[in-house]
Amino acid sequence: MKDVDYPGPVLDKLYIKHYCFVSNPFMENAPTFSSEDNKHSSKKWEANIHKEFEKGFDKIPNAARYNLAFKKLIGTSVKMVKHTEECSLDSLFEAIEDAFPTLHHQECMLKDLHSGKAFSSEMQTTVIAEAKHMLKEDVFYRKHRIYQMQWAELDLARFRVAASSFGGPIALLRDDRLLVEAGPAPLLDSSIHVFSASGQTIGKIEYDGLQHIAGFNWNSREQLVCVQEDGTVRIFSLSGQDPTSFSLGPDASAGILDCRFWDQGLVAMTGDFRFIYVNDIGEPKPKALAEAHIKEHPHSWAIVPPHLTLSHHVEVLASVGATVLSIDAVGVQDQLLDQGPYAHISVSPNGRLAALCSDHGRRIQVVSMDFQRSFSEYNPSGSTYNDQLYDIAWCGSDAAVVSFASGETLLLGPFGDTLTFTHDAPMHLVQELDGVRMFNALSHEFLCKVSEDAKSVFQIGSTSAAALLYDALDGIRAHSSRADETVRSIRDDMPQAVDTCIAAAGSEPVPDLQQSLLRAASLGKSFLPVFSGDKLVDMCRNLRVINCLTSYSVGIPLTLLQFQSLPFEEWVARLLNRNQHKLASAVCQYMEQPADQVFVHWACAKIRASSTLDDDALYRALRSRLDTLPGSGIASYVDIAEVANHCGYQRLAIRLLQHEPRAANQVPLLISLGQERAAMDEAIRSGDSDLVYFVIFHLFKAMPLGEFFQVIGRTQAAGRLFERYCVDQNSPVLEDYYFQDDAFAKSARLIVADNLKERDVAKLVANLKVALKILHNDKARALESAALDTHIRLVQVQRQMEQELDTTLVGLPLNETLAQCLLKGNYARGTKLRAEFKIPERRYYWIKLHALVVRRDWAELARLANAKKSPIGYRPFVDECVAALQYQEAAKYIARCDARERPQLYLRIGFFREAATAASAAKDVDMLRQIHAAAAERDVTLQHDIAQQIEQLTR
Repeated sequence: MKDVDYPGPVLDKLYIKHYCFVSNPFMENAPTFSSEDNKHSSKKWEANIHKEFEKGFDKIPNAARYNLAFKKLIGTSVKMVKHTEECSLDSLFEAIEDAFPTLHHQECMLKDLHSGKAFSSEMQTTVIAEAKHMLKEDVFYRKHRIYQMQWAELDLARFRVAASSFGGPIALLRDDRLLVEAGPAPLLDSSIHVFSASGQTIGKIEYDGLQHIAGFNWNSREQLVCVQEDGTVRIFSLSGQDPTSFSLGPDASAGILDCRFWDQGLVAMTGDFRFIYVNDIGEPKPKALAEAHIKEHPHSWAIVPPHLTLSHHVEVLASVGATVLSIDAVGVQDQLLDQGPYAHISVSPNGRLAALCSDHGRRIQVVSMDFQRSFSEYNPSGSTYNDQLYDIAWCGSDAAVVSFASGETLLLGPFGDTLTFTHDAPMHLVQELDGVRMFNALSHEFLCKVSEDAKSVFQIGSTSAAALLYDALDGIRAHSSRADETVRSIRDDMPQAVDTCIAAAGSEPVPDLQQSLLRAASLGKSFLPVFSGDKLVDMCRNLRVINCLTSYSVGIPLTLLQFQSLPFEEWVARLLNRNQHKLASAVCQYMEQPADQVFVHWACAKIRASSTLDDDALYRALRSRLDTLPGSGIASYVDIAEVANHCGYQRLAIRLLQHEPRAANQVPLLISLGQERAAMDEAIRSGDSDLVYFVIFHLFKAMPLGEFFQVIGRTQAAGRLFERYCVDQNSPVLEDYYFQDDAFAKSARLIVADNLKERDVAKLVANLKVALKILHNDKARALESAALDTHIRLVQVQRQMEQELDTTLVGLPLNETLAQCLLKGNYARGTKLRAEFKIPERRYYWIKLHALVVRRDWAELARLANAKKSPIGYRPFVDECVAALQYQEAAKYIARCDARERPQLYLRIGFFREAATAASAAKDVDMLRQIHAAAAERDVTLQHDIAQQIEQLTR
């Protein structure tokens, strides 16, 4: 039966007992019935209304809520569905629901039942009591029809169905376990057909696997995960392009019988009744759960996702015999039940409850996860008793929804209350955050709990501020003077009323009702002196996007809670997966979010679909669109270039990469395209040494050595970095590089550096001569050549001196070699060494002075000082002797020092009288006073003489 259309807010149905919803009570116009099931014409309805009006009814209370015409219609309908005394009460309410398919009709019907007008006295007692119970309940659910399915006439019983949450796609795969009569029936091939939630075709996945699919479902990224019986897992995108795969490993050697899935993971049951799990299919690491020693196929099994368990590891609940086994990675626990077996097990979204359904649905029980407490139990009767259970899901965290093969759907409340819906075909159930989506081949519906905000506005008799504000809006539309009085009566509660109307709009699925609630909120906002409109604006934006996504053409039915539970970028990505680029761009612009991913995906799709265009034409087509973007355009071209390269447009990929601003993304792709030189240039231009090294290492592995040297030799920066790396790693490749680059000085320097610690003199001399020969090729390195030639001669001399002096000299510098020769007392050899290597005289004196003092050869030291005037002076002689604590020797050379230095030098070695004489000769009064102070406690006579000299000099 189709819904009844009438002006004003429309909700689908009113459900009784524990699940009851009330709609907008404001009805000003008589309803217009568009249902084909209603065989009465509008004229006959009007005649019946007048007929009943002449008979007379009690005056209707609150005429603003129920106009007379609508009340007469209800009264007439009541008489049409009047039942005999033999009718059961359930049949009565079923007939009421059939006769009044819209919520408002049924609400008024309950009012009539409560007043006892409609039925004979034999049934009034029971009916009135039941009506009073219905009206007292305050927990409300609604079932809202989302779509009339748009696919061709399908018999879903022939297919295996996988539907994604968050309004995601529906995948249909022909059930090859069933015999199907050949004929024109659609979708009977082996492909996986993908539809939107509204039944419109999205695409087709060509499945070429020879193995049968043990199980398949959608993950949280809208990827279809297919597990084959041989243990291979294949993952398809929504378009079916570029599938990936992995294996469940050797634990799956017995084959896969069945699978269960959660967001990004899965659990598979093997042929020997063991369980394998994968926590993240993006990085698959298959692991086995504990061995449960199950000998036969479990009657049913379910999983508890890791985020719902205390151990943060997936658990399996398997119905084995009359009990349930809880299996995890550590062990197995028998729950010790005795009322099994259970044909279905379902875990609530919060992981606190489990629904256990016996075979054929004869008994449905809701228990705690520890299986110690039973919260509700349902034993169906009538047609449902022998009905086969079809599917089960949770509506929220405390109500279970069970679908039967006959088409009946049962809503089981937390305390055993139930509600049954009847459909033409069994319903497939999709569990959502805030409800359950139910679909079959004909329709797609959403069942959820009504929010407290919506109840506050629409409940019969509600006097909340939000309900009065909504009444005021209706009064303003009707130009009623009472609207102002209503607004004044809630002035103090106006902020709360506005917030409630905004929140109620977010929970309503019907755009007309959303609009009315938002208008009521806007009306209340105008009476507030201070009010931030951000909440109202955000709600309007969100609802507009949600309604757009829910449309038939898009087919992503959402609620506000679902929309806000995922990042905005995720919803844009889902639109792009459906190639809704224009809509995705408009949504990003409307929500003031960046649209880079939209245009990147569009460009990639354009490349994949443009098989007839060449590189240049396709480049112009892309740039003509991307150049129109505001600002600097898209942030990255790498993804587009990768797709272009994958599709065979290599020149296009290279041209696109010229627009890539980030070298770290650009360089690896250029290398994969074979553009090593361009990659090197971009890496150097970026100034990132790590990126340059990345290119160098790739080229070193990919190219012949000679070509590699040529490439890095073109740029100075790359060459220097390569040299530095080779030096740090002591790599022999550096010598070949220098030779290839004709770097003679660097090559010679490298040979010298490599032989610094060489102890084989013959080999050392030979290698140094090789380096000298190489260095001679560089005419600009004459000075370095001479120095190296001198070093070779020094090594040869050191080798001879080692034999003479019996000490190690090879490897020492020239000055150290001379010092060692003098320390050994071989003065003649030292003089010869000085002459041979042209050691400067001042340096020779310094080295020999130090050596003689160390040897305590004072005679040779005197000969050195008396040979001729010392080129370094005599102060160094004094300093060396003083350092050796040889004060008498030092005094010999103080007399040959400068007169101004003598007093201080004598004082330094404690020769006070000589210091006083020298100071007096130099007429240095300050020095005399210093000497006088130093000699105070040592020589009284000297102190007296110094005092007289000071007195004489100061007259």
